[in-house]
Amino acid sequence: MNFRSYFPLANILTFSRLLLTLPFIYFFHTKMMFLACVIFGLASLTDYFDGIVARRQGVTSFGSFMDSVVDKILIGAALISLYLYQNENLLENETLIPMWMVIVILGREVLVTLFRSIVVAKRGEVISANRWGKYKTTSQVIVIFICLLLLMLMTDSHFVIQQFGPIYFLMFIPLILTVASGLEIIIGNSSSLLTKQSD
Repeated sequence: MNFRSYFPLANILTFSRLLLTLPFIYFFHTKMMFLACVIFGLASLTDYFDGIVARRQGVTSFGSFMDSVVDKILIGAALISLYLYQNENLLENETLIPMWMVIVILGREVLVTLFRSIVVAKRGEVISANRWGKYKTTSQVIVIFICLLLLMLMTDSHFVIQQFGPIYFLMFIPLILTVASGLEIIIGNSSSLLTKQSD
């Protein structure tokens, strides 16, 4: 049996990113921020490299779909972790980022994933990530990594650890790109659902 034919390197990198999500959650919630940064950084690098490998070896529908799903799991874990983060500089009902931000970003991801699944079921076509989707993912990764660095380097700083601090305002960058890219995908591909598939 040819192992590579069943598990190409790109897919192995994708699943390794999924596995890295678990230690990231653990290190974040035990406030071991250095290790959380390292794990998140490694997971982000696997996303970069599996894209390079996939383009060289050939992009598959399964690989493209799983890459997108695993990205959403990693980003979702990071956003929920930031929302749940507690510190002595935060009041009991305060959070680094509000729940509505988490809901908007993750809601967009779920909606777009469902939309892509419907297009595949009806048309047999996989909607590939466009440039706005790539901007969205890149902005999410960079901003979350910066937030982790701030928490690691300035844990006791009231400037960083407050409800409307830099982490809150930084999150507006991926928030806007996430919503914009989601609308672009749905509006730009809605015609494929409305057009009757030819025999």
